[in-house]
Parts: sequence; C-alpha cells; structure tokens
Amino acid sequence: MEQPIFLQGVARLLVVLHAAGAIVLIGSTTHHAIITYGYLRGRAMTRLGRMYAATSAATYLLTFVVGALSYPTYRYYTRALHFDRYAPWATTLFDVKEHFASLGLPLVLGALWLSRGLEPRRDRAVLPVYAVLVFGTVAIVWFNVFSGLVVVLEKGV
Repeated sequence: MEQPIFLQGVARLLVVLHAAGAIVLIGSTTHHAIITYGYLRGRAMTRLGRMYAATSAATYLLTFVVGALSYPTYRYYTRALHFDRYAPWATTLFDVKEHFASLGLPLVLGALWLSRGLEPRRDRAVLPVYAVLVFGTVAIVWFNVFSGLVVVLEKGV
C-alpha cells in the first residue's frame, strides 16, 4: 500500500497560492527597488520604502513557506517520476531556483530590518548596503518567478 505524501491532496492549491504570492512579491520587490534607486539619487520616500520592505518580506516568507509545503508532492510526482527521467534540465533549474530562494531570505529580512530606522538623507553610509540587499532580492525574485514558470510549463504537480 502506497504511503500518502504530506499535503498531497492540496498540492495544486498550494502551488496556485505559491504563484499568487509570487505575483505580489515580484511587484513589491520591484517597487522597493525603484524607491531604493530614488534613495541613491537623493529622493527620500521613506514611508513608501518601509511599506514595500514590509510587503516584500511578508510575501517572501509566505511564498517560501507555501512552496515548501507543496514540495513533498512535487518531489515524488513531478521530479522523481518525470523530470529526473525526461527533463533533467528542469530538475537542475528548479534546484538553482530553490538555492537562490534560500539566499534571498536573509537579503529580504536584512532590508526589512534596515528599513525600519533608515533615513536616506542622513544615513548615506548605510545606503549602499541597503541597496545591495534590495537589488539582490529583486534579482532573485525575478529569476525565480520566471524559472518557476518555465519549470511548471514543463510539468506541474
């Protein structure tokens, strides 16, 4: 008798929620990057920057957790039974995407933490660090959203 896989019955719903979170995430991180670019040019929209930092961190965490919950079903039905045999490139792309997602977590949380007290006009020395965190996060999110779409187009859960 086959053992049930954790949350297998709701895996497709979890993937849809994961995608919905990614839509919000790509928007919030992109807007956060635009605001941060303004900081570097001397335009301080601090309240908006803090809002995008919080939205980015919250949706990053949500998307990360929901993706992790759908992983057991993906691991067996999609990766083991299909990708590893017929599309090893998709296995590799998915693994790269997940590694980047893990690297992005401290970036988005670091940006949130710095945003709480950052005054761009006063804290000029901190801005390059903040910008690296924000621009690193948005680069990872854009890569992950599009690589995730490519992987799902090959085969979903």
